[in-house]
Amino acid sequence: MITNIEEFCRLFYDTTFIPIHCYDIPSGSCCSFPALLGNQDIFGTSFPGFLNFSKSPDYIISPSFSYLGYMEVENSGCLILVGPVFSTPSSDFTIRNFMKEWAVSLEYKQDIAQFLISTPSVSFPRFLNTLAYLQLCLNDKKLDINQHFNLDDSNLIHTFSSLHSEQVYESKENRNYHNTYHFERKLMQYIQSGDVKKVESLLQNAVELSAGTMADNALRQEKNIFITSVALATRSAIEGGMDMEQAYQLADVYIQDCEHTQDISYISALEYSMIIDFTERVAKNKIPRGMSQEIFECIQFITQHINDPIQVSDVAEHIGKSRSYLCEKFKKELGFDVSRFIMRCKLEEAKSLLTYSNKALSEISNYLCFSSQSYFQNVFKKKYGLTPKQYRDQTRQLP
Repeated sequence: MITNIEEFCRLFYDTTFIPIHCYDIPSGSCCSFPALLGNQDIFGTSFPGFLNFSKSPDYIISPSFSYLGYMEVENSGCLILVGPVFSTPSSDFTIRNFMKEWAVSLEYKQDIAQFLISTPSVSFPRFLNTLAYLQLCLNDKKLDINQHFNLDDSNLIHTFSSLHSEQVYESKENRNYHNTYHFERKLMQYIQSGDVKKVESLLQNAVELSAGTMADNALRQEKNIFITSVALATRSAIEGGMDMEQAYQLADVYIQDCEHTQDISYISALEYSMIIDFTERVAKNKIPRGMSQEIFECIQFITQHINDPIQVSDVAEHIGKSRSYLCEKFKKELGFDVSRFIMRCKLEEAKSLLTYSNKALSEISNYLCFSSQSYFQNVFKKKYGLTPKQYRDQTRQLP
């Protein structure tokens, strides 16, 4: 058993940067990591009313959607409070709500902002696993997360089965059916193949689609439909050869933009642009069908490490094969060399940065690990017939 709980908490915070507090009930003392959370000038001496735990360990999700965990350290008289942490990076909206629920004065906004920004984002499953880890360390007990926190509650399945049965009955009575399946299948197929013309034709000639009811107001309904469309487009694009990280990051950008708007007509236009964007990106990096899993993994590895000084040997090592085996298989399936593909990916990334960022040529060259800026300029001009500067000037002038 751990005897120096304060030292344990300090090391826990220094390792994870997840806030943790220890309260020694018999002595009335407490320690907080980081120390900011123990500052009574900022947080006062009383806890918010939502801190209501019913068992140990336990958790609550606060009104600002932060996670806080609770645990009793057996036979010690100590209570542990873990958090607050959020599952997403802190925004100004998050900071304002957090300060309001903890009754923090506006004069400490800068301190609170710095604290929340420096605290890592923690997903809900990871947070529960953190509580399980602390339970094992401090109480020497293994915690079954699903059972302890009622995550495997079979009553939920029964509840939703009943709701589902009622909705199916109502839909059949009113002849109100979903009719998006075949449309979605075609859309996913066209995105995966990078066929922009077929996607445009499908979107322009779509019949009236009924996606069902996914919200209780029109704006939330359209946002939920949009998020579903982004999910379909993202996975279709990855299947078509788009880099996984690039695809997921692009999806995040579109979803965040959708969440910020209150204009339903804008969501409709955004959905069209999003689908075309994914399809065009697949078309630019079109990968032949029938590709082996090994080559697919190589392509993903290359595109995810394009800002590293990656060599053919690194790719071969990633799939556990020899350099000669990789080169022969890559050439046989795709028709070009591995090294050529690596350079192509670097130059395509350079084009994107030249078009959509204000980064200096030297910064782009260093980021993509070219041996020198002059070498970057030479290979870029040889490939596209323009110097990087000429390409940037030309694309900035396009409508």
